Amino acid sequence: MNINRIILILLWFLFIANVSESLFAPVLAIYITGTILGATIATVGFSVAIYSVVKSVAQLVFAKRLDRQSGERDDFRLLVAGSFIGIIYPFALVYITTVSQLYFLAALSGIGGAALMAAYYSIFAHHIDRDKQGFEWSLYSVWGLTVSAAIGAAVGGLAVEKFGFVTTFFIAGSLQILAATLILFLYPRLRTT
Repeated sequence: MNINRIILILLWFLFIANVSESLFAPVLAIYITGTILGATIATVGFSVAIYSVVKSVAQLVFAKRLDRQSGERDDFRLLVAGSFIGIIYPFALVYITTVSQLYFLAALSGIGGAALMAAYYSIFAHHIDRDKQGFEWSLYSVWGLTVSAAIGAAVGGLAVEKFGFVTTFFIAGSLQILAATLILFLYPRLRTT
């Protein structure tokens, strides 16, 4: 089955980015409570809540703004900005030492996730192949979210066990750089009007 180039790039981008995040997401609470002075399981819960609230509000704001503008270059810029924050996140985890820094990082990550997903959905929806919508959205879900999370979690658990958290965070950050590099190939293919 033929899938257009933009959808393929977006699917591979999401796959790699989600593998990256899944490398440490299942064990992040262990790292936080074991490394950040005064951090508890409740601290982890609050950081996830901060991320979720910021992402939810910001994504709606970004999406409304994207819908008001024609063309996809603004979508692309927002996708790049979100990807850049996605690169920062795993590297920053190595250096945070306080609960307030964790909360700030969670909020920043929420803004990055909001920017990335608002732009991602917009571009994906514009370029989905006619008469393949169900299949391509299913690829988004299965390949981009589920399979990638399974691979990332399994490999991440092994990586943390064998190499430790810091090395795993650096691997995750490197994968985010690779994913961000992929989206650069979108630019010449996007609509200007």
